[in-house]
Amino acid sequence: MRALSPLALTMFCACLIAFAPSCSFLRALSNPAETKKKAVHVTAGHAQKVVDDTAVPAQKAVDDTAATDQKTIDDTARQAQAEIAGGEYKRALELYSSAYEINHTPEMRANYIATGEQLRKTADQAYQRKDFAAAGTIYNALIESGITKRDFASSLSFDDDYLNGQVHACSKTLLEAGLTTYRDGKLEDAISIWKKAQLFDRDNKDIKSAIETTTTQLQNLKRIK
Repeated sequence: MRALSPLALTMFCACLIAFAPSCSFLRALSNPAETKKKAVHVTAGHAQKVVDDTAVPAQKAVDDTAATDQKTIDDTARQAQAEIAGGEYKRALELYSSAYEINHTPEMRANYIATGEQLRKTADQAYQRKDFAAAGTIYNALIESGITKRDFASSLSFDDDYLNGQVHACSKTLLEAGLTTYRDGKLEDAISIWKKAQLFDRDNKDIKSAIETTTTQLQNLKRIK
């Protein structure tokens, strides 16, 4: 076979370079399944990357929300117990009421219920030791907090009927104690007793009348002296 001249060899190489892409294209046409397989692989890889890139911030958002919820639960529990320790029962219930409006997690609900039960028990103990002023104040705080109107009210061991009954019992006992003190001639002490009852039973007309009448009598006695 005759050797190609340098010029012919150069032209032959140039043709190979020029037609190489066409050959690749022809191979793709001759094997479409392989081409499709590669395209699917590339598309799937891209889709998975999109999923992965989306999942990371989504999971972070979930984790951040959970952390925020837990902080709210812990802060509310700590602050509420501090208020109860200081005798601020109404404030403790207000903290839970506000927190529960924006955080309905099971743990928040459980803590709210537990706090209500804790205060009911504290009130009952005060009632049993005849500290009717303290007991009435706590019973009334539970009523005014609206805890018995919450979606978990059926889980509580008390309701409005029980609380109102206890408030009435405390108020009545203090009214009678004030009357006894009044009959002993201790007008100022009687007024002091009635005012304790008035703190949690503001609409009691008998207590209001007793305070007003005795206060007038006390002022008249002071004028005479």
